[in-house]
Amino acid sequence: MISPAPSSSSSSSPPYPAIEPSSSLFLAYQLRSKTVLLVGGGVVGASRLYHVLCALPRKIILVAPESGLSPETLYRLEQDRLLPSESRVIEWKNRSYGEGDEQGMDMVLTAIDEQGLSSSICKRCRELKIPVNVADVPSECDFYFGSTLRNGPLSVMVSTNGKGPRIAARLRRKLEGSIPDNAGKALENTGKLRLEMRKLANGKKKEDIDRRMDFMSRVCDKWSVEQLKELDEEMIKRVLEGWEEGRALGYWDVNKSKYGRLGYLLSWTSQLGLGSCPVKRDPDGRASRCPFVMGTSGIVVGVAVTLGALRVLSYSRRT
Repeated sequence: MISPAPSSSSSSSPPYPAIEPSSSLFLAYQLRSKTVLLVGGGVVGASRLYHVLCALPRKIILVAPESGLSPETLYRLEQDRLLPSESRVIEWKNRSYGEGDEQGMDMVLTAIDEQGLSSSICKRCRELKIPVNVADVPSECDFYFGSTLRNGPLSVMVSTNGKGPRIAARLRRKLEGSIPDNAGKALENTGKLRLEMRKLANGKKKEDIDRRMDFMSRVCDKWSVEQLKELDEEMIKRVLEGWEEGRALGYWDVNKSKYGRLGYLLSWTSQLGLGSCPVKRDPDGRASRCPFVMGTSGIVVGVAVTLGALRVLSYSRRT
């Protein structure tokens, strides 16, 4: 029996996030062991090819006559041919689609101008339970391609569920400007820290996993993206020294000895949260961007100026 949801007054905010209907469930689909069929090698096909290559699939079967290949598709094929045979990913079939090409595929993408043919490919794929995407026909897509920002292991996708791809690209560019250039490097280093953490504490019980996750969360909350970019083997070793005691060490905790007294001072100020917003406790935040800090600073400066003016006025009256 399902217990009733907790009641809340109309004046208070809902206890849980409101449902935002979007018709899509965002997933990071793993293609490392998958074979993808791409029908069409024009401009749109080249875009599909790029996104699939970024996902490191086992194999891409490209079906398209040479006359229909875009310059970018030709470039991708040439780059793939330069790789050792065991590392090549693209298998190009220099012809048009043939019935049955979708057999045995894990995913099918069509990027051709023949709407009737695309629809028939979609129908066959759905009969075979193969995920399919028909370019520019949302109703015949089991999934969509969004405008994607990539920076090393970081991927951020903006999707409009096929309603406005051009707008999605514009919004993605706005997001791109707000993400640090070194975010990818910071994530690579964080992955190395997680790997060493698992070597040190490899328990598989729930309490072991929970403890590892809690420790990693607390460590990451103390490091800014800029600091994580500098994380090296020696720093990782020092961070993990805090594991047994359950101490999450920040950047200045592991580097304070490098800078003498200044390092110890910075370690102390970082523990107090000085230099960032005390409300959000964001390691990437800046005190100069915090309304609370700036507002408080403004009040302090205002009071100081007022007191100074009153002292000057009092002195001038006495003289």
